[in-house]
Amino acid sequence: MSGRARLAEWARGSAQTWWLAAFFLVSGLLAWWRLAPVPEPAQPPIERSRLPDYVVKRFTAVETDDSGQPLRQLIADELRQFVEEDLAELDQPRMTLYSETGEPWRGRADHGLVLDGGSEVRLLGEVELERAADAAQRATLITTELLRIWHLAGLAETDQSVRIASGADWLTASGMRLWYTDPMRAHFDGRARLFIAPTPIEAP
Repeated sequence: MSGRARLAEWARGSAQTWWLAAFFLVSGLLAWWRLAPVPEPAQPPIERSRLPDYVVKRFTAVETDDSGQPLRQLIADELRQFVEEDLAELDQPRMTLYSETGEPWRGRADHGLVLDGGSEVRLLGEVELERAADAAQRATLITTELLRIWHLAGLAETDQSVRIASGADWLTASGMRLWYTDPMRAHFDGRARLFIAPTPIEAP
């Protein structure tokens, strides 16, 4: 066999050996990839729900003065108390603020909060604060979306839009501070709009 023929045969043998080696290398890599454990995606930390310390259904509380006369009453479909936060959440709260003279103020809302040991009650959602008519005053209805009631100061305040209606008269403002105890007075924030219905003229 000539030198050229031996060289060609050696070249064919080397090529076959190279392809066999490449085949086994690729096969080994594929087998390793299939057998290698696939890392699982990192799991997000479990968010534990915020749980109240206790829950009271059909909650009712009445605060009285030294003589036993009611000062205020708070009713809610459900109360959830968070002791460490000194906070209670209310569903469908109804609040009555009694007065020494005249009719009490009655508030209601979708939700509410009791904060700072009860010194502040916050009404949230569709809030209404209403006082029935008596011999001295006409009925009054206040509507807003947030009302903070500070019992010791006799103060109800909001920094949300508020509407006060009494009969056919009404007033709107961007905020309000109402001292609801005697003597009752109010301060309105922003640009207030006032409508006073004309007094009908009696026929002679």
